[in-house]
This record gives sequence, C-alpha cells and structure tokens, in this order.
Amino acid sequence: MTVHLGQPFQYVLMGSEGTKVKRESVRIFPSLEGAIIKSISMMPGERIMRFLFRDGSALFILFLSNRGNVIYLKDGKLEYFKKKVTIDPDILTENTVETYKSLDKDPRFSPYWKRNAYDVFRINEYPDLLSIIKNSNGHDINGRFILTITENDYEPAQFYANYRQFVITHLQEDHFHSDLKNLEIQITAKLNDLQKKIRHTQDKDKIEKRVEKYRYFASILSTSRHLITDHPDRFEISETYHIEGFPTEIPLKSDISLSENIDLYYKKARSAKNSIEENRNRHQILLKEYPVWEKLFKELQDIKDSRALREWKKNHSIILKSLVPQTPNSRTSERRPYKEYIRDGWRIWVGRSARDNDELTFKHAAKADIWLHARHSTGSHVIIKLDGKKEVPKHIIEYAAALAARFSDEKHSSLVSVAYTQKKYVTKRKGMPPGMVHFQYDKDVMVKPLEI
Repeated sequence: MTVHLGQPFQYVLMGSEGTKVKRESVRIFPSLEGAIIKSISMMPGERIMRFLFRDGSALFILFLSNRGNVIYLKDGKLEYFKKKVTIDPDILTENTVETYKSLDKDPRFSPYWKRNAYDVFRINEYPDLLSIIKNSNGHDINGRFILTITENDYEPAQFYANYRQFVITHLQEDHFHSDLKNLEIQITAKLNDLQKKIRHTQDKDKIEKRVEKYRYFASILSTSRHLITDHPDRFEISETYHIEGFPTEIPLKSDISLSENIDLYYKKARSAKNSIEENRNRHQILLKEYPVWEKLFKELQDIKDSRALREWKKNHSIILKSLVPQTPNSRTSERRPYKEYIRDGWRIWVGRSARDNDELTFKHAAKADIWLHARHSTGSHVIIKLDGKKEVPKHIIEYAAALAARFSDEKHSSLVSVAYTQKKYVTKRKGMPPGMVHFQYDKDVMVKPLEI
C-alpha cells in the first residue's frame, strides 16, 4: 500500500503486488507489516479512510487538506505519522453525521474550496453544493478531480473508477516529466563532455611544442654531461645553448642518474608524439559522435507524452546505456550555476548569481559561444551554446537577449539594450568584483524583457 499526502492531490494506492519504494519514501508503523485487514471503510461524513485489523488495531488515513496524516490506533493509544499534526481524537469515533449550516463552518472543505466552490459550481446556496457533491461521480477538470453535476447518479463503482483513472493519469504525467527532465540533464552533460574532449583533442600545436621541448631538454643534457655533477634537481642552460622560446632551466630528478634523466625526456617526447596521432583519431571519432547525441537531444524536445517517451527510449536503448545515471551523488546532479532554457533546439544558459555568472562564463562556456548581458545594468550573464553550429539565428539572439533583460535590474523597462559578443572576447581583470567583466567587439540589440 502506498499513501501520498502531498501535492497535487492525496491518495492511497493498493494492489496485490507490492509497489516500488521511491528513495524519498518513508516506511510508517513497522509493527503493521504483515497485519491482516478485516475491513476498509470511510468514516461517515468525513474524509477519513479506516482500516480495521484482525488484532483489534486500526489505521486511519486523513485526507484533510494540509492536515492530512496517518494515525495508528492500538490498545487505546494513538501514534501519529506527522508528529506535529494532531487532531481531536473524537474525529476517529464513528458518530452520527453532523449537519453543518454553512460552507465556512464545514471542516471537510479546504480553504481553497471555501473560497472558490460557489464560482466553480456556479451556484449560490450551500445545500445545493452538498447535493451536487452527493450525486457526482467526479471528473478530471484542468488537473483537479471535481465533483460536478452529471447525467448519471452517484455510483460507488463509477466514482472510484473515475478517481482511479485520475490518480493513474497524473502519476504517469509526473513520472513522464521527471523522466524527461532527467534524460535532458544526462544528454546535456554528455554534450558538454564531448565538447571538452573535442577541444582537447584538436589542440595539436600544444602537444608538438611539448615534443620539441622534451627533445631540446634531452639534447642539452647530453651536450652538457661534463657540467652536471652531484645529482642536482635542475640545470640552468647557458646562453650559448639556449634557444629563444624555451625555458632557461631543465627540471631534473635528483634520485636518478643523468643518463636516466636524458632517457626520461626522450621517452616523454616519444609519448607526446604518439599522442598526437591518437588524438587525431580520437578527434574524428568525437566529431562523428557529437551529432548523434545532438540529434537525440532535439528529438527529446519534441516528445510530449509518456507513450512517445517509452517508444523513444526503446528505440535508443543501446546508446542510452552509456549515459551517467542520475543519483544524488553524481556530478551531473550537483547544483549548476545556471538555469537552462531551450528554444528551437538551442540551449541558452542564464547565470543564477554574481559568483555563478563568473563560473558560467569562464568555466562552462566555450570560446565560440555567444555571451550576452544587459548593457547599462547589473544582471545575469547569458550564454547561447553553439554546440558545433556555426551561426546563431537572429531570433535566438533576440530571445536570449530578452532573457538577459528579464534577469537584470532593467526587467521592468519597456525596452532594454543588451550587448552580445563571443565568449572569447570576455575577460576578467584582477580585482574585479564577482560578476563584473570586460568585453569587446560587441554588438547591441534592443529587446523587451521576456515575460516568464
């Protein structure tokens, strides 16, 4: 049995098969496990479900707005699931149904329904409201289970069939949105990881300079054997042998011989040389892999229901196995310094705070990404992720600019000037406070702050 007392609605699910326990679930009243139910009923005139057990104990589930609770009664003692939400014990005693004289005095109605019931049901009298509720089988209207006037009179079987369908439908929707968001986060993390690896593997010049440096060190050490004694930890290169652009000192390992130091630098040079070819091959593989994941991400944006998501996951089950699972301890589930917005397949990141702005711009954004900020105001840094694309459409720049205006001190202005440039032209000088940067080669766009 599963009991849910939170939003958007309260319910009890029972079945012959055990339900999967979620991570955030809490087991209640362990002594009840294995107890045999004698009967199940609703307390007359109340929104309280009562379970009577063969050992004489009872379990009460209270569907009382924000006072919802689970109470276990045994040997005359009450044990509450929510310790701070107590009730009058008399409410658990089966008495004659009390007749209430007005909606405001009727405790069965939540504050929401006391404010809106007459408008929702389009009536003016309290007795008429009770009559409608008494004779309704319930309907799902705009995400709420509403008791309305229907052609058929109240039938318990039909009422519970309708409510069961309502619960199942909304559970599926909740699971669908959670599953969809989880996949979006995982694929986003995959795309970011691929971007980093693509940038890393294409930097051939840096590795070639390293090869030249190691060979230069080994050559200088071989030529200067007669000058090196007593196992030093460094060797200073004389002006005669020094080549401009290389270091003036060679680090040495003092615990090994000079010959071994020379061999070590030759070995480093060979290893770096081999990595150039490995990176070249790896780079080509990554360039082919990135569009595959980008296509999956775009397909995910078009999925609108759980059936389509199940089919999509089935069709891509093999490749999706390589994604990092989302757990509270996984890096991809850590707090991100930005909010993500999706527009026509383009990812747009908005910094959360001044310090987050710095982390977003200088740790998460790529050099080619587009950086935006409200021109004459403090506010969030905004990044348009290129994700391998060459040019950003004008309407995407305007949308991102509207976000930058919305998350700035100018959010209430009719028009806001937003500057944009490539992230590589954004720098932070020493001593600048969090969020403050210097940028150049920028352009302007006038936009209305986005309404969110």
